[in-house]
Amino acid sequence: MEAHVLPVETRTQIGKNANHKLRAQGYIPAILYSHGESQTIMVQKKNFFKIFKGHISENVLIDLEIKDSKGSPVKAFVKDYQRHPITDEILHVDFFRVTMTEAISTKVPIEISGTPVGVKQGGILEIIEREIEVECLPADLPGKITIDVTNLTIGQSIHVKDITAPKGVTVLSTPETVIVAVLAPHKAAEEVVQPVAGEVKPAEEQQ
Repeated sequence: MEAHVLPVETRTQIGKNANHKLRAQGYIPAILYSHGESQTIMVQKKNFFKIFKGHISENVLIDLEIKDSKGSPVKAFVKDYQRHPITDEILHVDFFRVTMTEAISTKVPIEISGTPVGVKQGGILEIIEREIEVECLPADLPGKITIDVTNLTIGQSIHVKDITAPKGVTVLSTPETVIVAVLAPHKAAEEVVQPVAGEVKPAEEQQ
């Protein structure tokens, strides 16, 4: 997978007030970490959103070009981020540094392909999981994993164990987890949909 280039700068001031000033100047406070080591950095919002135009995904490999650094760009991906609960502004980003010879564990989006036979018969397609966790070398990281649902009839489903992963990729998600299912119309109407709570991991500092 080809990496996207993202210019970043180091920062020395941390904490709530310092972060507020950075955001007012058009930056996103961030941290670059790997195996117990960390470095505080900042990235311009406009540059960050050139790469992430919509959904921020972990499966995008990035070349971080650190300003004033004489070394080569640092390969990394977004491991975590924080949004403001009201404005949806990106408050903080955690980048994880990768080595091309070391396997990484991350999440990859699922793309649904085809129209199920069961939907044509009146059933309802329910997408339960939109990404799965995988392990692979950075060079083998897929942009997405496509699942063909064409042959699904009413009452059938596709589990994680049914997915054929690309070469060099190991699926880590629980095998029995249901990815998609075709429900009978009356079951879909009766089903109570529970909101999915996103996992929030604290960053290295208070915002």
